[in-house]
Amino acid sequence: MDDRAEMGVEDGVLLFNSHRFLFLFLPLVLVVAMRLRARALLGWITLASFVFYAYAGHAWFLLPMLFTTALDFFLAPAIAAAEGPRRLRLLWVSLCGNLGLLAYFKYGGLLAHSLQAFVVLAGGAGDATLFTLFDVVLPAGISFYTFQTLSYVIDVYRGECPAERDFLTFAGFVSFFPHLVAGPLTRHNQLIPALERIAETGVRPRWRDGLYLFAMGLSKKVLIADRVAQIIDPVIAGDRFDLVSGWIAMLGYAIQIYFDFSGYSDMAIGLGRLFDVELPQNFDSPYQAKNPSDFWRRWHMTLSAWLRDYLYISLGGNRCTPGRRSFNLMATMVLGGLWHGASWTFALWGGLHGLMLIVYQRYGHTWDRLPRAAQRAVFFLLVCVTWIPFRATSFGQPVGPWRDCLRDVHADLEADGLGSHDEYGQFYITVPGGMIRRSAWVEFEEPDRPPHAATFGRRAR
Repeated sequence: MDDRAEMGVEDGVLLFNSHRFLFLFLPLVLVVAMRLRARALLGWITLASFVFYAYAGHAWFLLPMLFTTALDFFLAPAIAAAEGPRRLRLLWVSLCGNLGLLAYFKYGGLLAHSLQAFVVLAGGAGDATLFTLFDVVLPAGISFYTFQTLSYVIDVYRGECPAERDFLTFAGFVSFFPHLVAGPLTRHNQLIPALERIAETGVRPRWRDGLYLFAMGLSKKVLIADRVAQIIDPVIAGDRFDLVSGWIAMLGYAIQIYFDFSGYSDMAIGLGRLFDVELPQNFDSPYQAKNPSDFWRRWHMTLSAWLRDYLYISLGGNRCTPGRRSFNLMATMVLGGLWHGASWTFALWGGLHGLMLIVYQRYGHTWDRLPRAAQRAVFFLLVCVTWIPFRATSFGQPVGPWRDCLRDVHADLEADGLGSHDEYGQFYITVPGGMIRRSAWVEFEEPDRPPHAATFGRRAR
């Protein structure tokens, strides 16, 4: 299972767009929260988040989240107080505990299948017990809250923040339901102070922009992303693409995934504002990007900032030889691809973006001489091409769309004709240029560009 399913949590009953959430859970939680203060408010929000999480998938999903919460709550003060090698050992306990849990639930099946394929390729017989051992349901949002608590523990280790001493506040930080299962990834210095503030002052909902953002995010998800998916899914499921269907599938999925991901982020940010909590911006017109580095300053901004701060820089960042810098970029992007889902197709997607970052870092001075409109248009098509392995269900599946989008163009145009594909007509109507427009919430309230906007992969000057 990958993070597309993890974000959607399709089996749950408390999706953001479900009737139970919209007309029962959210009004009840918000009305009660507005009447509480201090620890009672924090306790109520945390309890509501636990209930949301339990009903968003399976009740046992709470167990790994509670384990992560307790582990890092108790380790962080110990790390802050420790000195010398013991400090590093305690950090490794947190890293192994959190990443081990994530690896078991998310990547165990991938590793078991890969090992099985390797054994069969070598002429041996596979062991079915491996698949039984790792045949588990992926807890919703585990990738998000694992990275969230890891960033907190690492910052405590680096001396960049104090250890949180109140378990209720820390549990609220980990489980805050608006961003729990679909992001944005939130840092401790963004959310913990906000929770402490509303505990003191009470919840003062920002009704206008909160409801507006939630409605816009819901519209993106239901009216655009889901509608486009209904059109392109049958096309992608086909055995063979012609010219038009290949391009429809490729461009359509680029549109679907943007409105799906950014729709969830807008809903989360809107819900946060209803509880007087500001969650970080996550998308900033990514399809207006002129180059790979610009794209990762705009796409899934909280994830790209996390990868930069806790992986890329830890590997050496830009402070090394060109060859090592290229390795750091590629390793970061491949691992970032695997964060999205347990499939080698995600690693391929990340590797393609890593390759584009490396090429731009070395030859960007030539690319930057092109007109901006040309840069945006060409790079948008490159991004669309890279989405094919992201959508693929097997490692060989991307070959079909890549081949058929490019092969025998004139023959296909003459044989099929763009106007003959009436079944795709609604596709052109459904997508009103939104793929290159600013995110609705940025239009509504333009904030300053966040401090993490200068991301990894910037061209060397």
